[in-house]
Amino acid sequence: MPRSSDTESDRKLDVVLLLGLFALLLLSSPLLLWWADPEGPWYMPYLIWALLIALGAWVQHRRGRYDL
Repeated sequence: MPRSSDTESDRKLDVVLLLGLFALLLLSSPLLLWWADPEGPWYMPYLIWALLIALGAWVQHRRGRYDL
C-alpha cells in the first residue's frame, strides 16, 4: 500500500510536468505564430510570459517552502 505522501508527491510532480508541457506548447508550437504576430498587440509576448511566471509561482506556492 503506497504512503499518502508518495501519491501527493507524485501529484505535485504531475502538476509541474503539465506546466512544463504547457510552456512548451506556447513557446514552440504553431501558437508561436499567433502570439508573435507583428500586427497583434505589443503586449502579447509579455502577457504569455507573465502567465507562465504566475503559473510557476502558483505551483511553487502549492508545493510548500521546503518541499523539493
